[in-house]
Amino acid sequence: MYNKSNSRIIIIGGSGLIGSSLNSYLLKKDFKVIATYANNFSDGMVKFDFTKDKLKNIFKDISKDDIFIILSAYGNPSWIAENKEKAYDLNVKHTINLINEISKIGSKIYFMSSVEVFDGTSQTNYESTKPNPLNYYGETKFQVEEYLKERIKNYHIIRTGWNVGINLKSRCVISLTYETLLKKDAKMATDNSFTITHVDDLTDAISKIIFSNDKKILHLCSSKVISRTQLADLIIKMSLNRKKMSYKETLFSEIKYNEPRSKLNNLESQYKEINKDLFFRDTEQTIKEKVSFLDSKI
Repeated sequence: MYNKSNSRIIIIGGSGLIGSSLNSYLLKKDFKVIATYANNFSDGMVKFDFTKDKLKNIFKDISKDDIFIILSAYGNPSWIAENKEKAYDLNVKHTINLINEISKIGSKIYFMSSVEVFDGTSQTNYESTKPNPLNYYGETKFQVEEYLKERIKNYHIIRTGWNVGINLKSRCVISLTYETLLKKDAKMATDNSFTITHVDDLTDAISKIIFSNDKKILHLCSSKVISRTQLADLIIKMSLNRKKMSYKETLFSEIKYNEPRSKLNNLESQYKEINKDLFFRDTEQTIKEKVSFLDSKI
């Protein structure tokens, strides 16, 4: 029986952006939480490198009442494109091995996937939209999704888009756009769009659905879509460094990447009955918070 009294929430990848936010939030709400780290030491967390360690050797008393949230993965698409073997080893091979270990115990699994499983041709990507990843990062997420669907019973997939933390840990679309605007000859695509979600809102949403959700795939993110040029304009408007920032408009097809990228990363949930109980702050507020933080670091 999965509930707050009986179940522990075990966060695999607790030292990352989403993991650290989720761990802190759940502890404040008095959930039973175990968070793990592999390389980046985090106080209060358990060292667990699932590329080397066996689950049963680290956790002696795991039961079917526990809930695993798998967050650990390489997440930088550009790096992954240049290091496909390493990315496959962690994001697919060892993740599937971990899933198999958990499945034998019978615990519930939540796997964090990404909008990158889509090809960016749909104006809106819902849970029912057919995945078709363009880049290798999206392909690794897609392969694990397919394995879960075909082989595992007690699973759930969460997909999200760009998440923003108000810290330096966050490799986010606001930070990347801010940095680009300070460079000479910056270009912003008028036809590139996405959603921006404050990571604290994502973790609050996870806490609300983790026991009650019966959907195998669920999108958790702000549903407001913003274009790259709209984001750039807001950053310039809000930043104390606005006089140093400028850009030229271009088309997404003119932006050079080391592999194909999705033009429209617009994610939304088709399950309105679930989303009515979730809160995602206004996108402009998230941008304002992050820009203010970035200004303070320059």
